[in-house]
Amino acid sequence: MSSSDESELIADQKWDARYFGLINELAEMNASRYEVQTEELLKKRKLKIKFNGASIEFKLTPQGCWFCTDDPRGQQITNSWIRMGWGRSAKRKALPYYFAQAEASTIIDQEE
Repeated sequence: MSSSDESELIADQKWDARYFGLINELAEMNASRYEVQTEELLKKRKLKIKFNGASIEFKLTPQGCWFCTDDPRGQQITNSWIRMGWGRSAKRKALPYYFAQAEASTIIDQEE
């Protein structure tokens, strides 16, 4: 492995540690807010929130959910979709972690 490849691997490992650490931290810190957001999204099928100056829009699909983030200048930064299954209970279980994932993505995008 060349030193360039090794440096890239280390950078990827640091990014992964930061990203997944943020998701876990946000999921724990905002658990009650995510529960409220989950119920609202399940009822309305769409939810738009503000986080760190960015807008994040969530939309349920029959089998999952997607989110799209916009920075303060209105430019789309992230667009993501995840399969959660057909049932409300599966979505209810998966959505809090997905909210944390969206917010972690926003933080990471703003750092770059």
